[in-house]
Amino acid sequence: MMQKFRAWDKAENKMIDNIISINFVFGYITFDTENVINKKRYFDDIIFMQSTGLHDEQGVEIFKGDIVKIIYDSEPFTGVVVYDLGETDFKATNNHEDYGNNFQYLTVGESIEVIGNVHQHPELLE
Repeated sequence: MMQKFRAWDKAENKMIDNIISINFVFGYITFDTENVINKKRYFDDIIFMQSTGLHDEQGVEIFKGDIVKIIYDSEPFTGVVVYDLGETDFKATNNHEDYGNNFQYLTVGESIEVIGNVHQHPELLE
């Protein structure tokens, strides 16, 4: 599977969905907008959001930082998608670094739906 990313643009408060390239040597991405081709944004001005490789019930691609609603054992759970280094897997958590048992694996639910992301809709986690 090819890695796919999008980025939250901290300078303009909007999502960059069409990343063309990532330059690790000089620390920037290039992307296209409606008005500008090959626009640059430096790493300090963005937050990378990696694709999980999964899609929700409506076919929406799920990225790290997305807020998802998962139904597991007929119980709803709302959480933010994070990457767990210890388990080398993506999961939805309550947005606390030490989330203990308050998480759900993305692949075990009866259904999953992307309802927003932490940058545009943080209130969904309250």
